[in-house]
Amino acid sequence: MLAAQNPQRALPLLSTNKTKAAAHLKNLIQLLMVVWFGILLLQPFAASANDSIAERAYLEDPSNELQFKDVQLGAQADQFMPYAGPLNRGYSKSAIWLKLTIRPLEVPISKAARSTPSSDPRYVLRIQPSYLDEIALYDPESSQDGPRLAGDRHSAHQLDYQSLNHNFVISASSKTKTVWLRLKTNSTSLIHVEAMSMEQAIAKDAKQYLLLGGFIGFLFLFFSWALVHWIDHRERMIGVLAINQLIALAFSLAILGYTRFAWGTLVPAEWLDMSTSILSLLAAASSIYFNAQFLKEFDPHPIGQRLMQGMVAVLPVELLLLWTDNVLTAMQINMMVVTLAPVIFMAIALTCRAWNATQQTPPVFSKLMLVIFYGVSLLLLLVFALPSLGLTTSTELALQTNSIYGLVTGLILIVTLQLRSRRQQKTHLEAQKNLQIAKQQVAQETKQREDQVQFMAMLTHELKTPLSVVRMALGSGSSSEKIKARADQAIQDMSNVIDRCAWIDRLHEREFSINKSGFDLVKELDRIIFVSDTQGRIQQVSNIESCPVSTDVRMVGTLLSNLLDNALKYAQPDSPIDVRVVQRLQDQPPHVAVEIASRPGQCGWPEASKVFEKYYRSPGARRQTGSGLGLYQAAHIAQQLGGEMRYVPDDQLVKFQLCLPC
Repeated sequence: MLAAQNPQRALPLLSTNKTKAAAHLKNLIQLLMVVWFGILLLQPFAASANDSIAERAYLEDPSNELQFKDVQLGAQADQFMPYAGPLNRGYSKSAIWLKLTIRPLEVPISKAARSTPSSDPRYVLRIQPSYLDEIALYDPESSQDGPRLAGDRHSAHQLDYQSLNHNFVISASSKTKTVWLRLKTNSTSLIHVEAMSMEQAIAKDAKQYLLLGGFIGFLFLFFSWALVHWIDHRERMIGVLAINQLIALAFSLAILGYTRFAWGTLVPAEWLDMSTSILSLLAAASSIYFNAQFLKEFDPHPIGQRLMQGMVAVLPVELLLLWTDNVLTAMQINMMVVTLAPVIFMAIALTCRAWNATQQTPPVFSKLMLVIFYGVSLLLLLVFALPSLGLTTSTELALQTNSIYGLVTGLILIVTLQLRSRRQQKTHLEAQKNLQIAKQQVAQETKQREDQVQFMAMLTHELKTPLSVVRMALGSGSSSEKIKARADQAIQDMSNVIDRCAWIDRLHEREFSINKSGFDLVKELDRIIFVSDTQGRIQQVSNIESCPVSTDVRMVGTLLSNLLDNALKYAQPDSPIDVRVVQRLQDQPPHVAVEIASRPGQCGWPEASKVFEKYYRSPGARRQTGSGLGLYQAAHIAQQLGGEMRYVPDDQLVKFQLCLPC
């Protein structure tokens, strides 16, 4: 088992549809984690006063052959070296002997202390961490032959007192007593022993359950979030994160003693011990693989990519070593990889190339932020992992290395991945915006091409007949007045088409300005009728003698001329054209309407849904020269003036209304 490693790499990325409730929940989780972390840091100091061990000393046995008699009374008895706090000898093949001098028990004897047939008060030797393989207790005052055993390789249910830790219950004495412990483990040789009364042990374990339960709860929350986020978005890196969190959760349950405490009677202790070792290797490999996927987003140097692949490729070698019973070697290699990984990740972060000018898509955050993230991870490694290697002095905080390191790196990852999520959301929105703009540009270009095709088709069709008339007039030897008149009309028709096209171009480019002025609409209408009606067909049927309006008189003249010309051209020959001015002051908004009504001629009735479309001409209207732009132009000019063009036919008449604000 691996003590100094717990590669927690989990914290929620906010979804792109984050709600206020989710944001408040996230803030609450972060606050709870800070409070929990503070309690965790203060816990060792609060509990140190309960320890009844007066002196501690250790002896390292490289031969693994020393017996209890050798260290109690033999030549090795004087070789013990004193120490204080947790003892850490790193990864070692040696057996570690501890000599503990315990003060007399001074607390009252509780009912719990008398739960055995003996009436003597008892001490609980509380041993941490819970992943140690084998601890043997030698108590000269015990009536039991041979040592009492605890550890991952032995069932916890044979002990007098059970908890997440390894425990021995020993009888207290009226005077100072000495006991010996022998530690042999394939994990890091980190051990901390406390002696306290049963009541004190129960109270301290209750606090431990609360702290570690909160830690496991956070891990489960992180895994659940990653899984749900992956199901919603199917993002590869989040899927890797979910797997990493599941392995980290299982590893934490094993290394903190939950699996041994819960399943010790159902599963052989050797199997649980091996499963913890396997989970230790998988947790390291999954964490490295997650970081490799994360760094891929920043275009790492090819050498860095090969280094990350190489670190992941160590896993099969470690598993093979476990299979061949070289557990200590596998754990040493694993710890070496875990120790070097932050250094390598830091170097890779420094050499990432995603911020180069040649990159089309910029990364979600700056190179400085990436370097800071891995720099802090490297600093945490120096603080928490090096004591497990025996390279620095251990404190009681080293016992919580897995929890503290996992939570601190997790908190850092919250900020990093949340920032990544926000940047990705911003990038996604910008991409959607750019895509929408591109679609609009494509649609506009397509519309322009369609307009060009329709425009050329209209010109080809509408100018062909007038040009034929002109050619006929020029080809005749002696042109009659009738032929000349037809040629003049053909030229005028072509001029009208060209003028309409020029007007539409100006309309689209907004190269005209509206100059409002006050004038009498009825008088302006009379003037236009006088100019347009050469045959006396147009008649005003309204009783209004005056209608003052304030708008652009030139634009209104163009509109009315278009409508009257359209009515004269397509109405029944020699039929009257009725023009009516109606004031609608009670409507909202108040306006004045000029209505032009005519009887449909050979062209028939225009289609109501298309009558104001560009280039639209009914099938019957194509017999005469025209651009299909008159009503389109009239509708757009009316809109610019704040009015509206309406097509309101009845059963007998084709009617158009020009509505203008009063």
